[in-house]
Amino acid sequence: MSIEKEVEKMYREDAEKQKKNQKKKKSGRAATFVVLILILILALLLAKLLGLFDGSGFGFGGKGKETEDGSGTPDRAVVVSADEDESSVAEMKKVYENIKVSGSTYLYKGSEVSLDDLKDTFSMDKMNKDVVALIEDDNATQNTMEDLTNALTEMGREFTIETPSAGESAPESAAK
Repeated sequence: MSIEKEVEKMYREDAEKQKKNQKKKKSGRAATFVVLILILILALLLAKLLGLFDGSGFGFGGKGKETEDGSGTPDRAVVVSADEDESSVAEMKKVYENIKVSGSTYLYKGSEVSLDDLKDTFSMDKMNKDVVALIEDDNATQNTMEDLTNALTEMGREFTIETPSAGESAPESAAK
């Protein structure tokens, strides 16, 4: 009978070792999962710090929150008192989108684009009607500026032209 007791004892010891190993595996998996989550959070924070999420809506600052139509926040703040009329309130809703015209090149959001791409982007169907095209004239050719302003006027899009030397904007059209 002593052999049976020894076998039974070895079986119990083996079963206890298996339970301990399973517990170690489970706790090891949990620890690995927690470490992966922490690494992911740190990577996201580092990416945000480096500016990879600017304007994406994470709310950590950046270049601005996106509006419902996908356009950025206005470059100017307009303060209106409660006494002001409706036109002032309408002015407050305006959102400015920058277009830089340099020579015969159109630059929008840091990328070179064609006039057709700008027409598509600024179409009234795709972009909110309160968006105003803020055109920066950086030694633009006359034909290039005329083509852009004519296209925006045809679409009914309001625009403003700024020249770096003038410093102030001069509204060119308020067509709607």
